[in-house]
Amino acid sequence: MSDFTIAVVDDDAAIRRLVRLFLKRAGYESFECTTGEEAREALWQQPWDLAILDRRLPDLDGVVLAHQVRSHPDFRTRYIIMLTGEDDQKDKVEALDLGADDYITKPFQYPELLARIRAGKRIVDLQKELLDTNKRLELLSITDGLTKLHNHRHFQDELARTFDEAQRYQRPLSLAMIDLDFFKKINDTHGHAVGDDVLKRAAAMFRGSVRSTDLVARYGGEEFAVMMPETPLADGIAFAEKIRKLVESGPIDTQVGPVPVTVSIGIASVPHTRIHTAKELIVSADKALYRAKKNGRNQVQAEKRRDGLARSTEGAAPRTTTTAAR
Repeated sequence: MSDFTIAVVDDDAAIRRLVRLFLKRAGYESFECTTGEEAREALWQQPWDLAILDRRLPDLDGVVLAHQVRSHPDFRTRYIIMLTGEDDQKDKVEALDLGADDYITKPFQYPELLARIRAGKRIVDLQKELLDTNKRLELLSITDGLTKLHNHRHFQDELARTFDEAQRYQRPLSLAMIDLDFFKKINDTHGHAVGDDVLKRAAAMFRGSVRSTDLVARYGGEEFAVMMPETPLADGIAFAEKIRKLVESGPIDTQVGPVPVTVSIGIASVPHTRIHTAKELIVSADKALYRAKKNGRNQVQAEKRRDGLARSTEGAAPRTTTTAAR
């Protein structure tokens, strides 16, 4: 049971020794605190799953500590057993109302203590399982099933939020719209299964070429989007050109063999005198992508702007790369 840790908070050395012995025999990991202040520091810094709190600590009411623990958002799955030498109904109700999950009166019996710990562990395990399930469902809701990139809806939400921040603080933000050239021909020639292979391999290239602060998503069909915070237009163009060369440099391996692939990319960025919303940023990048395709594909086109095509925003942090592919 080493994955289940119990915190024992009691100023009575004899009680701590007894509980420590019981827990060790039962196979539980534990650590001890003697005061409320010591417990407050330890519980906030060390991993634990269940706490046995003495009601009468020398410097703090255990109920106050239980309430503070229960109010912390990171401790939602933790279990608290209040331990006290008093058998007053009012005290029990107060403790349970303010955060305790269970209550044991001193002197306690060894079998009863372990039974209550086992009951607490079952609840903690169920809560952890529920949280893990919710996290998996949340991840599935923002992930494209085929490419495992972020999906269109999540991209739109994050772009809107990031665009607002960029506007508020006058920071640069670039957006690349990437389209696989002649993808319909790949599907028609080799079948949709091969087309799916191409999409997945291309997605892996894009994912491996971005920074942790960037967001790469499948925008729809064979079109992808890369949102690049703190990236002025000149750096966005340089990144897009590296992506274009990377895809062009070698055929993509599929179940029917290597398939040559190229991409067309449109780039837009803010600050820009004619871009005031996240939607307008997408439209501008899409227009640049359309020009790249119209002008022959396998190229990068940037938004048209009166103040110079690729002028860097003064004061922007330099864009750093994380892989050799960039």
